[in-house]
Amino acid sequence: MTTTETRPGLSLFEVPPRSADAAHTYATLFENAQRVEQLGFEAYWLAEGHFSAIGSPSALTLLAALSQRTTRLRLGTAVVPLALDNPLRIAETAALVNTLSGDRLELGVGKGNPGGFSTAAYHAFGLDEGEREGLYAETLDRLRAAFRHTETGSDGNEYDLYPPVGALPGRIWQATANVRTARAAGVSGDGLQLHRLVRGADTGQAQRPLVDAYLDALDPAATPRVGASRSILPARDEAEAIRLFTQHLSDSPRALPGVDTSGSVEEVLRASSILYGSPAQIVDALLDDPTVTSSTDYLFSIPLGYDRSEYRECFVRIAEEIHPHLPVAHLGKVGAVTTAAD
Repeated sequence: MTTTETRPGLSLFEVPPRSADAAHTYATLFENAQRVEQLGFEAYWLAEGHFSAIGSPSALTLLAALSQRTTRLRLGTAVVPLALDNPLRIAETAALVNTLSGDRLELGVGKGNPGGFSTAAYHAFGLDEGEREGLYAETLDRLRAAFRHTETGSDGNEYDLYPPVGALPGRIWQATANVRTARAAGVSGDGLQLHRLVRGADTGQAQRPLVDAYLDALDPAATPRVGASRSILPARDEAEAIRLFTQHLSDSPRALPGVDTSGSVEEVLRASSILYGSPAQIVDALLDDPTVTSSTDYLFSIPLGYDRSEYRECFVRIAEEIHPHLPVAHLGKVGAVTTAAD
């Protein structure tokens, strides 16, 4: 297949599950990324998780491998939990992945999801999750310093980080549900990443204050970067989407940790903030989302088995029937945010 022109702001976001065959899982992820690159997606974002249902303990390692299987696709971490690693090692590894990819890495960082999701990881790494805010702020400062770090070697020469970091420090994205952190991301000129679900609230309405805080703090001369993660299930119609999701829950009963699946399928979809139905219905729902319409990047995840043919059919619907109707397809990345904010 011939690769199409890049579709601005369009991303696939994958959260690989644990499986009985990790090598097969990763190979399938690589195939998915290659497929969306051919369809013109701009970026591919990969989740990282530790001692959880997420089967990707090192997103940077997987993206290093993927960098050798793609040529244009931007490769992002969503996200590296900073407190769980040494910031200098993160900086070195990120610089290496960025070099291998030909300057295509987007470095998403965060604290780990709250609500008990990251408790086991903090415990395993000997950290107090109750100190997550302070640990994050400290390690983010150390990461920025690491990109500039130098040491005098045993030969008396001065050495900086290798390989050269280039423009990578300017491509940090901060993932948060906290207005204070969103404002800090704006002050620093970083990108802002937003989760696909706000429990107990309308996700788009709940996240819009984060976007406002970010934009208010951002230097007017800087280019906004707002990435909204959303879970969508495009199909021929609502009935087919419900059928596909019902089968997915039957095949993977633990696919939605923390979500009550005892109600109807429609109730589960709504509780999970999953937009479903025909592409036109999903477009309408996305355009009603004030955070999506003020974003520069759409990180779409698909709530189906990542290795199913129906999963990959969604790539085509997203690229050809959904993305062309969203703001960045017409206005460009900066225009989408500016128009919505005015």
